[in-house]
Amino acid sequence: MKKNQAGNKNIQSARILEKLRKDLSSVITGWERPEGLFAIDPSRAAFVVIDMQRFTCDPAGGTSIPGVSNIIGRINMLADRCREVNIPVIWIRQSFMTEAGGIDTGLYPAFHTREQTKTISDRGKATEVFPGMHFDPLADHVVFKNRYSAFLSDPPEFKEKLDSLKRTQLIIAGVAANVCVESTARDAMQLGYEVVLVADGTTTISEALFENTLRNIMMFFGDVRTAQEIMDALVSL
Repeated sequence: MKKNQAGNKNIQSARILEKLRKDLSSVITGWERPEGLFAIDPSRAAFVVIDMQRFTCDPAGGTSIPGVSNIIGRINMLADRCREVNIPVIWIRQSFMTEAGGIDTGLYPAFHTREQTKTISDRGKATEVFPGMHFDPLADHVVFKNRYSAFLSDPPEFKEKLDSLKRTQLIIAGVAANVCVESTARDAMQLGYEVVLVADGTTTISEALFENTLRNIMMFFGDVRTAQEIMDALVSL
């Protein structure tokens, strides 16, 4: 991954979320809906962790996504608690696969370097779940995707996994907020899944992009809560 121009500046997710809640309060009230649409239901929920892999968290020859080290602890905290209340934890891994006719990247190479595309292909080391994550290979689930949205991957492993687990509510965290996380959250809502985005369990390359993602989800696609707010809801179960 090439070094990005944003450096390693940490995104102040709590401040941004507080600002958005104030800015959008009158709009959401005017739409006659509560700020919190969905009560977390362990019988229907899944904790979905997107692209917390070596290539995003500790890439060789480049820099990680700014602030990614800050979200690891919160994701781990939620993963541990979700297992305790029997909410399945699903790790989404980005990986392209080489086939006889080429590689299943679609238009991805038009937006990324050839080296980066190669790095996240064929389930290589860079596509592994980052070792700092509380990943339990015996209890958790892993699905692969070859598109930004986990729902648009071919084959549709994510949708098949949710169907098999009978899960219709998604608590979503991971990276990058404005790309794979937002793409998956948008498609989830359109397909009838209840979405709860972990505001401080995601990050991206700039505050502007991060804020736009939170704003979009809050207005049109789901709930946006902090990891602690979700933990409080899970503790009360």
